[in-house]
Amino acid sequence: MHLHRLRRRPSASMVVALIALFAALGGVGYAATYLPANSVGTAQLRNASVTNHKILNGSVGNFKLSFGAVGPRKLENGAVGTAQVNSSEVQERVTGTCTSGAMTSVTTTGTVTCGAAPGQEFDTSSASAATVPASTTPTPIASEPLPGGSSYLVIANPYVHISGATAGQQVTVTCTLAAGPATTAVQTRSWSVETGAGALGETNSIPLEVTAPSSTNSITASVACAQAVNTGTAPAITASTNINAIQTASNTTATASR
Repeated sequence: MHLHRLRRRPSASMVVALIALFAALGGVGYAATYLPANSVGTAQLRNASVTNHKILNGSVGNFKLSFGAVGPRKLENGAVGTAQVNSSEVQERVTGTCTSGAMTSVTTTGTVTCGAAPGQEFDTSSASAATVPASTTPTPIASEPLPGGSSYLVIANPYVHISGATAGQQVTVTCTLAAGPATTAVQTRSWSVETGAGALGETNSIPLEVTAPSSTNSITASVACAQAVNTGTAPAITASTNINAIQTASNTTATASR
């Protein structure tokens, strides 16, 4: 008795299945190996299909991002800190304070440098021009209170206008700037005009400047003017002024600036 080895031919369905399998495997290999450059774009990618784990560290830099592509809505809170920025281009939050004086500089790490505070400035000006009659008593033009505890440089420029003078008159306007109780912190200057026939109005400014020493109590800077005329009826004179004062480091002796 002879035994014959049994041989079975694959069925038609098996053949079709194998062909489909080989075609599928070959297609994937071809696609991975032979995709043309730039053939896969945003239209071929599903939303959220590219995640952090699929991006190589450092593979996406400034040159691969369009201007304005990354805004606040695309960054998580706390995602950008000191480790992610150039420390020479971004300053950290200011953390220091000055117990006295003023901040003169702030480092990139937020540390502050303190220095002496700049002197405060005070100023005022006449609300309207004041009439200056012919009198030996000066007429107040303007004044400015100044806090105590500091020395000052005080400047004023009275603006004087003369009208109605007659021919042959010599008119003199004298203005004084005083700052505080120190008698040396006073400056007085005069302006004289000799009028002729058909005299027109005259206008001039009288610059004044004094330095006042430090005082425990507050002081007042003030300007007052007076007029004198040699003959005839006194002309009409008005004056207005500004007063500017700035604190200085020290003025141990009050002097009238020249």
